[in-house]
Amino acid sequence: MRSILTTLLLCFTVSHVSIAQDKDGNPPAEIVKYYFVELITNPDRPELPKAQVDSIQTAHMANMGKMVEDEKLVLAGPFEGGGGLFVLKVDTKEEAEALVANDPAVSAGRLLTKIRAWWTAADSFTIEKKFKKNQPKN
Repeated sequence: MRSILTTLLLCFTVSHVSIAQDKDGNPPAEIVKYYFVELITNPDRPELPKAQVDSIQTAHMANMGKMVEDEKLVLAGPFEGGGGLFVLKVDTKEEAEALVANDPAVSAGRLLTKIRAWWTAADSFTIEKKFKKNQPKN
């Protein structure tokens, strides 16, 4: 699991190098904070009937959809072998903790979490650029 996380972080870092500087090597004009949430399969998770596990997973996916609609969830996905990640764009760690605690898979004890603040160049995520491009102008 650590090697997957390390590889993922390395990919973020390598892909970010070209974004983090302009053509003259200057840092970006704006740096923003995201919250990197590691979703860890709980080894002591309760054994549940398949139908209940499927229901929790459906609710987990719906919750992610709502966080995307609310422009809080920037990136998410599972790790091979279990667990996954969220990258949240929220103002405080407390807000990140509340969003994560409300996730059905977390509240059901299926997933544990580890939340870290992470800094990068503003608008460095392609999905955010695409989302903003499709928003009506005010």
